[in-house]
Amino acid sequence: MNPLMLDIADIQKSYRVGPTEVKVLKGINLTVEKGELLAVIGPSGSGKSTLMHMLGLLEKPDAGTFHIDGTKVAYEDDRALSTLRNRKIGFVFQQYHLLPKLTALENVGVPLTYRGIKGSEIRKKGMEYLAKVDIQERAGHRPNEMSGGQQQRVAIARALIGSPAIMLADEPTGALDTKTGDEIMSLFQRLNREEGITMVIITHNPKLAEQCGRSVKIIDGMIYLS
Repeated sequence: MNPLMLDIADIQKSYRVGPTEVKVLKGINLTVEKGELLAVIGPSGSGKSTLMHMLGLLEKPDAGTFHIDGTKVAYEDDRALSTLRNRKIGFVFQQYHLLPKLTALENVGVPLTYRGIKGSEIRKKGMEYLAKVDIQERAGHRPNEMSGGQQQRVAIARALIGSPAIMLADEPTGALDTKTGDEIMSLFQRLNREEGITMVIITHNPKLAEQCGRSVKIIDGMIYLS
């Protein structure tokens, strides 16, 4: 068995809607091995977006413990939490979230600016990672000059440039047509296979989940083996 990249135990999360407390995650237990390509599949309202936020350290759970690459997450230390997020986690979202006034190359380099890396090194690494996702010819183009699939490749390069321990993808093909979505999924598989990148893909699409090495279901705030 490979070492664990993610190890979450009894993660719980509730939200208050008016006078009512709504339990969204009801004791999530999940492990992900290093180098694994995992799909978490579930319908709308199942809790998968909240789980994504927990895995990405974007929200704090009400209860439970979480280890990333052997490090226990210390939720009480905001600075340590931010550093852990920046250095360990790469994000890919359905809507890309590229900065409209920046070129592809500049967008890819954004995570490194928070690490104090000089511009020449950022540009060099940016071109390297654009090449990894086969979009280097669009380095000087802004988002409105690129197709959805091209923008998603730029977003993937941005997620990878900081050499994260794990990449989280939230409905990464949801805004794409079928052909382009298949191309993006093939890219995920290649990066996972050739680069050994641990990936968790959150999706409602069974066909996409079938292309991952393993999948689990989230239903009504609980994880079930597929």
